[in-house]
Amino acid sequence: MLLVKNETEIKENTNKIPIMGDDSDQLNLLQSMLTSMDHLDEGVMLLNQDWELKFINLSACKLLRCTREEMIGRNMWEKLPEKIKKPFSNSYNNKMIENQPIELNEYYSPTKTWFYVQAYTSDSGLTVIFRDTTEKHAAMQVMEQAYRTLFDGHPDAVCSVDLKGRILSINTAFKEIFAVDEKNIVGDLFIKNLSQDKQSKLTDVFEFAKKGSPKTIEINLTEEMERPFYIMVTAIPIIANSQIIGIFGIIKDITKDYHNIEEIRRLFHMNQLIMESVEDGILGIDRESNVVMWNEAAERITGYHREELTHKKLKEIVSFLSPTDNKLIKKGFSRTSTITKDTVIRRTGATFYRKDGTPFLCEFTITPMVSSDEIVGSVFTFRDITEKKKSEELLHQSEKLSAVGQLAAGIAHEIRNPLTSLKGFLQLIKNNNGGKKEYFDIMMSEFMRIEQILNELLVLSKPQSMKKEKNSLDKLLNHTVTLLNTQAIIKNIEIETKITKKDINIKCSEHQIKQVFVNLIKNAIEAMDNGGKIIVSLEQEMDEATVRIIDEGCGIPEEKLKRLGDPFFTTKESGTGLGLMVSYKIIEDHGGEIHIHSIEGSGTTFTVKLPTV
Repeated sequence: MLLVKNETEIKENTNKIPIMGDDSDQLNLLQSMLTSMDHLDEGVMLLNQDWELKFINLSACKLLRCTREEMIGRNMWEKLPEKIKKPFSNSYNNKMIENQPIELNEYYSPTKTWFYVQAYTSDSGLTVIFRDTTEKHAAMQVMEQAYRTLFDGHPDAVCSVDLKGRILSINTAFKEIFAVDEKNIVGDLFIKNLSQDKQSKLTDVFEFAKKGSPKTIEINLTEEMERPFYIMVTAIPIIANSQIIGIFGIIKDITKDYHNIEEIRRLFHMNQLIMESVEDGILGIDRESNVVMWNEAAERITGYHREELTHKKLKEIVSFLSPTDNKLIKKGFSRTSTITKDTVIRRTGATFYRKDGTPFLCEFTITPMVSSDEIVGSVFTFRDITEKKKSEELLHQSEKLSAVGQLAAGIAHEIRNPLTSLKGFLQLIKNNNGGKKEYFDIMMSEFMRIEQILNELLVLSKPQSMKKEKNSLDKLLNHTVTLLNTQAIIKNIEIETKITKKDINIKCSEHQIKQVFVNLIKNAIEAMDNGGKIIVSLEQEMDEATVRIIDEGCGIPEEKLKRLGDPFFTTKESGTGLGLMVSYKIIEDHGGEIHIHSIEGSGTTFTVKLPTV
């Protein structure tokens, strides 16, 4: 197989290569090396200093579409175009001086092929290695076209800048947004025509990108554009072969977004003004118990600054509240709270303490803070009602005095009748010079009636010193039922108790609560002339105890229900109407309420609700 022209040339080349063995061994080794080059995919050519081809492998022949016989011993430039010779020669001369290998990409027109060429110089000539990069070059062209399309089609303004800050190219959006022609600004510094302050900001961004760190900044160009114009500039390094060769500037028009943000800021400011103008204190807490809202009224009422309201401090403040109020607050603000977006917690008359330790009466509302149908926290709105309560107490006292006046008038009327009887019978005793037993019985009955009226009147007319203590409501009910059971048995009435839960505690005046239940159960017994059953039930719902007294008596007509509790209004022949009035007042003083449901002929249900502790 012909590799080179003759053996003399092989020997000459071999002598320049440090190979062990005699001439024959060296010749065989060199022949073997040249033969192995035929198995390479890259083309390999060996040339002397006169550009004569001394060796060419099979891949090179295939790539150049020639034979060895056509190439060996001939000047390379006889076969290769002049347009390749010039850049190759220039590169060769430069690399010879620098003692570096030659690398270049060249197009070979006879075969319409792109080659990546590497050449290595030596004292005896040149070794050239090349490979077909046509497909890679085509892919690069596709990528370049895709990049160009992406660059030009980007919705935001984009420009490329060299490392000295000169504009290299701009896309269509850039031309439209800034109303410029590319040929008029290419080569200009990107900070041209800007104020010193803006030049400094953009230069900082540019320098960051030159170091490989993308950065974004917002700039107001209203003055330069003579209209409201805000942009967001992002600088991104252009990297090729692991080297930063330039900067991409992406400019987004954020004028509309900026105006939206300004509107949000304006609304937020208005909201803050409203919050600071209201007289009610407002506390907002997120799900992590962080204070997100605390207005001036809240600070003025409590004496606490927002910075002081840590999670620990809030727990400390709540710990001083009554058990009922403490439970309500925790229900509204607990991280694990089960409140829904429709939950509203209200309380009037809770006692809070200011920073200096002074108490004040408070009325508060707790509502969930909702964002996108999700509960993100709670809002606690409160007001100091200490002065309001004082005014209400004065008004209540005035009303009580008025009621006493009304009662006095009623009492005068009620006492007049029994007194008339007493006078008449006394006159008879005087006329008959003695007395009969039945007369004295009647007189005693009338005296007892007067005493009953006066005793019940005292409850309303005299201030009651009421000491409230923690009591078991089920025990109070059982004691009351035991007390009245004998009276019920006499009338063939069974009193059945239904207590669903024991140890339901309330804070109350024991004798007053007993008095209420005695009045209500006694009324039920007196309403049942034909015997039957009275059910006394007790159950707890949330923070409230509910007592129901259900009888099977004659019931109360609907037109009379509304008047129950009025002084001296009664449905019983021997009643005064004061017992139920007193009961209403006692339950109201204990923070509870009484409801009556009755159907004439079917019985009556009294429902008493009291707060638990």
